[in-house]
Amino acid sequence: MKCIKFTLVLVLSFLSLAVQAQLEQTKVTISDGISNQQLRTTIEDNLSHFLVAINNAVITGKSPAMNKEMDNSAKKYLQEMWKSSPMSCPVSMIEEICLETPNGYQVRNIPVIMMEAQEGEQEQELVIDFNRAGIITGVSVAIEQNKYKEIMAEHESVQDLARRQVIVDFVENYRTSYNRKDLKYIQSVFSDNALIITGKVIREKPKSDYALRSLSQERIVYQKRTKKEYIDNLKRVFSSNKYINVLFDEVEVIQHPKHPDIYGVTLKQEWNADRYHDVGFVFLMIDFQDEMNPLIQVRTWQPEKLEGRVLQHDEIFDLGDFDIVRSLLDD
Repeated sequence: MKCIKFTLVLVLSFLSLAVQAQLEQTKVTISDGISNQQLRTTIEDNLSHFLVAINNAVITGKSPAMNKEMDNSAKKYLQEMWKSSPMSCPVSMIEEICLETPNGYQVRNIPVIMMEAQEGEQEQELVIDFNRAGIITGVSVAIEQNKYKEIMAEHESVQDLARRQVIVDFVENYRTSYNRKDLKYIQSVFSDNALIITGKVIREKPKSDYALRSLSQERIVYQKRTKKEYIDNLKRVFSSNKYINVLFDEVEVIQHPKHPDIYGVTLKQEWNADRYHDVGFVFLMIDFQDEMNPLIQVRTWQPEKLEGRVLQHDEIFDLGDFDIVRSLLDD
């Protein structure tokens, strides 16, 4: 019996070492997008080091060790994400293109396993941002790749294409700010005068004996909140849940026909936390008057279903539901 136990320990130790060796070999290759060979090598090395660092941290139970490969802001974001959920990269070789952004470069589609996510939602992808020297400046959770390509393909001008890239980055950072419980970031992207609307389904009480024999009617009741009320509520949610996993799907981006600085973003949001789960439609009206610092002027949330059916497209808030007065947005 002792011999069997000893053999089992040796096998498990061997498997552990084999897994560790595979994780430590994670290597990134940039196939296209950068002509400067030295810069390409820097980005490859820094991203490879990042993935090895998170894998080693999972194995050792410590925090990822990042040095000159990542700036201080990105290190802070990574630590906040790590407190919420450690993550690892399950593949040893990654080949991706590099995209140029207004502030530097970006590599998408980096596969990771989010340890604290619910079963079936652990496999996610990261977006890694770099400055023009190849230093990592941001880490966020990506939207689905096909949806990203669809959003970018719908551009109508060079400026629209650039703004759509900013919007995707904005949405991904906005989503990741919930994962890392970053109230400061969420406060910064909302206008002080933002209109915030939340809806909930209520079931009306029957008003007659006949009604008792029929199905109860459901309706959505909407409530306005100030920015402060919204942030205060999020603060309570963040403090009472260890891990919050927010997923965005069915993302649609529309430019306002009369106000080109205004964009509407509609998405399906799945909110998973330790104590709460919901699925609904979020609409964001984003103001690009400050090109590099867009602000959310309107945020709405509606439950996905009413009377057991998914809301129709024309039942979901969009740009046409709001009168835009530029002087008010300028305040």
